[in-house]
Amino acid sequence: MDYPEPQVLHIKIDVPQYVSEIAGRLADNGYQAYVVGGAVRDYLIGRKPTDWDISSSATPEEVKKLFGDTAIPTGERFGTLTVLSGNQGVEVTTFRREGRYSDGRRPDIVVFSDNLRDDVARRDFTINALAYDIRQQTVTDCFGGMKDLEEMVIRAVGDPDERFNEDSLRMLRAIRLAVELGFTISPETLGGIAKLHSAIGRVSPERIQDELSRMLLSPEPGKAMEYAYETHLLDHILPELSDCRGVPAYHESPDTLLQHSIKACENIEPRIELRLAALLHDIGKPLTMAPDDTGRLRFFNHESVGAELARSALNRLKYPAALIDKVTTLIKWHMFTYEPATSDKGIRRLVNSLGIETIYNLAKVRQADRVSLGFDPSPGRNMQAFLGRVEDVLKQGPVFTVKDLVVDGFDVMEALSIPEGPEVGRILEELLDMVLEEPALNTRERLLDILSGIADRKAR
Repeated sequence: MDYPEPQVLHIKIDVPQYVSEIAGRLADNGYQAYVVGGAVRDYLIGRKPTDWDISSSATPEEVKKLFGDTAIPTGERFGTLTVLSGNQGVEVTTFRREGRYSDGRRPDIVVFSDNLRDDVARRDFTINALAYDIRQQTVTDCFGGMKDLEEMVIRAVGDPDERFNEDSLRMLRAIRLAVELGFTISPETLGGIAKLHSAIGRVSPERIQDELSRMLLSPEPGKAMEYAYETHLLDHILPELSDCRGVPAYHESPDTLLQHSIKACENIEPRIELRLAALLHDIGKPLTMAPDDTGRLRFFNHESVGAELARSALNRLKYPAALIDKVTTLIKWHMFTYEPATSDKGIRRLVNSLGIETIYNLAKVRQADRVSLGFDPSPGRNMQAFLGRVEDVLKQGPVFTVKDLVVDGFDVMEALSIPEGPEVGRILEELLDMVLEEPALNTRERLLDILSGIADRKAR
């Protein structure tokens, strides 16, 4: 693509004092210094910048000489030092040109430059290639980034193939930026992603996980998944979800299972465990789909199969174990049906097992599932009845776990004259069972009386 000569526009950006001081010191010593990247972009579209980075004609050695011990070599091989100002740190990177990216993440070699255009030419997207001169109060735009900001477009700097071959994560970053900012992706940039989608395999699971989570927590998670599907990135990131594309959401459904899953994700609050659970709640259906005697499609036990598939997928993406447990529990239980004949003790045991937060989250997943199927925006009559019953039981007293008992293992060992071991845990579970039946029993006096009775029975 041919670009016009760089534009220099007079625009004032409110830069924090500590950033101005570092850039000013560089300028006072004869070096060029620009604020670059996301901070410039965010300020110009009315978002609050969080990270302030400086690009400069000063080499790393010159930066260290100028700032002394406050210049920390956090990426000196690539021209980057973090300069401390008070308790704040600013990355100062030397203008540079780059060689090949053999690992699909970092350049094999960098060549320092004294030319701003060389530096911004290596950036990922035009809206991230804007540079702000604090002293002159000017924005330098070498690649049409201002126009793309105005038109709300994500466009690769130069050839998309080159940019995505340099760092394959940029393919996901393009999608994430689009849905975070409410932008679209230019056709040539989207085409570059579709062409090079398999290169995402070179990216670490941790980096993919971070971008995926940010997509799902954006205002447009559904659009993100649609972009990922259209470009075939989804085949590599979440193949379990991609496999839902040719499966009906239910018998004679107008939506595919993939479309239904995306809608469910869009219709739940932006918490990562809820967005993941809604997105993946039906991924067990392709493996369990079978017609019944009447020819109607059924998906027997898809929730359990889906929970295991989700666990495998989230482990592959290196999500934390605690989060994986939350998501898979929600998927496994999302078809739960409440039986009105369940005793209060049974309700307490269920709350004890799942946790009250999980039960409320199940209702949210159920509601998102129903809304995405075109039903009324509620968790359904059965789930509402269950929630009402849970509230009634909770009013009778707290739901206990072993840890909530007013006696502990030492009390059991002393009362029964037994050593530490499995028998202590069994007795505590027996006490818990009694307390779940009658919460008022959870006083020290009454539980010690019960332990005394157990000891007497054992002595006979």
